[in-house]
Amino acid sequence: MKTLSPELQHYLTDLGLAAPHQPSLAFVQQLQGRHVARHSFNSLSVVLGEALPLDLVSLSDKFVTRGLGGYCFEHNKLTFELLAALGYEVQLVLARVLNNRDINAPRTHRVTLLTLDGSRYLIDTGFGANGPISPLLLTSGLRQTSGLDHYQVTSHETRFGVREYELQIEKDQAFFTLYRFDLATYSDADCELGHFYSHKHPHAVFVNNLMVSVKDQQRTASLQNENFKMVTRDGTQIQQIESAEALQSLLADVFSIALELVVAEHLFDRFIGAKWIAEKRREQ
Repeated sequence: MKTLSPELQHYLTDLGLAAPHQPSLAFVQQLQGRHVARHSFNSLSVVLGEALPLDLVSLSDKFVTRGLGGYCFEHNKLTFELLAALGYEVQLVLARVLNNRDINAPRTHRVTLLTLDGSRYLIDTGFGANGPISPLLLTSGLRQTSGLDHYQVTSHETRFGVREYELQIEKDQAFFTLYRFDLATYSDADCELGHFYSHKHPHAVFVNNLMVSVKDQQRTASLQNENFKMVTRDGTQIQQIESAEALQSLLADVFSIALELVVAEHLFDRFIGAKWIAEKRREQ
C-alpha cells in the first residue's frame, strides 16, 4: 500500500475513504462524488483578494481544515496529486472554457485524464454546477449520465493535425459545450499562468462574480451573485438573495462556509446590492 503525505492522507480521510490496495475505477468514482459534494466550488478567495497558493500544504489547510473550497486549479490539483500518489496513471490537462461560444479562450481550466484498464477517463472535481460528479469515458459521441446530468465528449482534428476534445452537457435536449482540451503535455508551471489570469486579471470571470456550488446525486445547489438555484429531480427553484444576513445563512447552511457578517455584508454590497442600484438607475 502506498504511503501518502500527511496532506493527502488528511484529504483522503476527510472524504471517509481508505487507500485502495490497487487502482480501481470504483475508488475514483467514490473520490470524485464525495469531493464535489463536500468541497464547494467557489470564487470567494478570489473576490476577497486572498493569496491562492497551490502547494499541497496550503490546499489541505484551505479545503480540509478550514472547509473553504476553491476553484479548478485548487480542486483538481488535490485530486490529481492523490491519484498519482496512489499509483494511478494520470495526466494533467489544461482546457479552454467556452460555455457554448466560439471564442479563442485562454487555457484557464485544469482537469485530469486517467488511464485505467485500457480505457481513458476525464476526471474533473473543479468545474462547479455544470461539472460531472463521476468519471467520464473519453469516447467520442457517447451519451453518459453523471448524477442529474447527461454529458458527452466529442473529438475532432484541427487543420494543424491536433486532436481536440470537448466536454458537453445536455441542456434543453441539446448539447452545450463547456470546454475544449487537447492531450499536450502540461505542467504545474503552465497551471500557474492560467491560475494567475483567473484570479488576477480584471476581466476574469472569478474576479467579477460571486460563485459558489456543490452537487451530488440528488441535487445541484449554486449561487451566482444575487441568484440562488437549487436543481433536483423534481425541478429547479431560483430565489434572490435580499440581504447580507440571508447570504451569510445560505453560505453556512447550504455550502458549509462560515463567514463573519461583516464579510457577508461586503460581498452583498459588491455583488448584489450594487446591481440592484444600477438596475433602478436604468429604470429611472
